[in-house]
Amino acid sequence: MSMSHVPATVPLVDQPFALDHAAQLAAFQIGGEERFLWGLDSRTGAMFFLEENAGHDQHDHVVANVVCPVPGCGAALTTVHSTVKRDHLRHLVKDTGGQGLESFFHAQGCALVHSWLTKRYPGCTVVREEYTNAEGERRADVLITAPSGEKMAFEVQYSPLTHDAWTERHESYRSQGIQDVWLFGHTDKQLKLDVAGILRSKPVLDTVAATGVPVLFINPTTEQLAIAVEWGYRYSWRDAGWISPADVPMIGKVSGASIEVFPLDAFTLDPSFLTSARIEELTANAARLTAYNDDQMAIERRMREQAAADKARQEANTAAAGERKKQQRMALAAEIRTALDIPGAWAPGNPAVGLIETYLEGYSRRDLGIVHVPGGVGLIPERWQCVAYFHRLAGQTASFNTSEVAGTLCEHKVRLEKGIYRIIGRWLHQLVDDGFLFEDSSGEYSTYEPTFKGTWW
Repeated sequence: MSMSHVPATVPLVDQPFALDHAAQLAAFQIGGEERFLWGLDSRTGAMFFLEENAGHDQHDHVVANVVCPVPGCGAALTTVHSTVKRDHLRHLVKDTGGQGLESFFHAQGCALVHSWLTKRYPGCTVVREEYTNAEGERRADVLITAPSGEKMAFEVQYSPLTHDAWTERHESYRSQGIQDVWLFGHTDKQLKLDVAGILRSKPVLDTVAATGVPVLFINPTTEQLAIAVEWGYRYSWRDAGWISPADVPMIGKVSGASIEVFPLDAFTLDPSFLTSARIEELTANAARLTAYNDDQMAIERRMREQAAADKARQEANTAAAGERKKQQRMALAAEIRTALDIPGAWAPGNPAVGLIETYLEGYSRRDLGIVHVPGGVGLIPERWQCVAYFHRLAGQTASFNTSEVAGTLCEHKVRLEKGIYRIIGRWLHQLVDDGFLFEDSSGEYSTYEPTFKGTWW
């Protein structure tokens, strides 16, 4: 997927709402103060809506015919004309009714949804508080039935609802082939910010979001719906991590989300849910972001795999080169050991001397002694030290002691001087100090073992 699908510094879709989320939420909730706009016409059973500035003109009709739509109330209503607030309804007798704010907003929300569906989809049947089947298994707040028979149930939820209760009702609708749309109330019972100023989720909201549909809130007074918008993080294979801050608005989780508020008329029905142009954008964002992040992670995996393959190849090449070099060194050390036994004067022209110089060239120098050649023709190493070194260290791994070094010298016809054991001992300690030998002094006599450096280099 091209990285151009997800800009590096801006959201996928420009956000069309105020950046101050707290102010956005406050406006959505304050606009929901108790303004009675919907009543029930007792003559026809139809919902009555009080238009703005119509309180005076509709007063007589309301007093005569309109009652409170809250189930179980049915109190007579009157109009209130105000120069400060919008014209609205109230109970004709102030001490009647007494329903809670949740019931009040629930009734107003159901009335709004019923009226909106009726006007928007005149070819469909829209019914309030309708049982969804003959057995009365479930009663929807508002049920719309298309001419084809497809049904969609609307639930306006202001009162608290548990995860289990929502799941039971949702599965009941699904078992009947009915798509359920949940509109949660705009009051702080459902819609609240945390101390960081972002949306605080509830288990039931998380459950709804987990089904993949947008979480929606309704304000019946302002005739608005709010969408919970999660902000997604982009992944970068170059940084091997998530890029902060999250900058892709999308449909997703509720916790940490913000809200976007739209008029109810911005929404439409499709066969699967209540949707809008913005919901389609946010849903597309979520899909594109998932694909983009998957692509970035796939690139990172390929890069890691390539790096691992390159490293393994380099290590294999290094090991092979090292092995070839070791074989060359072993062959040269064996050639030196053979040359050391060739009879002849120990002098610069001796075959072993030239081979030893080749063996040491470019490598760490080591104590092989120095012989001053008569006449100042050059310097060559001591023969006994060369014999001891190439038979006990170079290309060798077995441990040995001072006596065994002396035995090697005798075996290769090196004449031993008086005090040779002390001389050999001092020489071995020098090789220990130079890193060519390990010394084990735990026993009565020290034993020595070639180091990697001593064996090969």
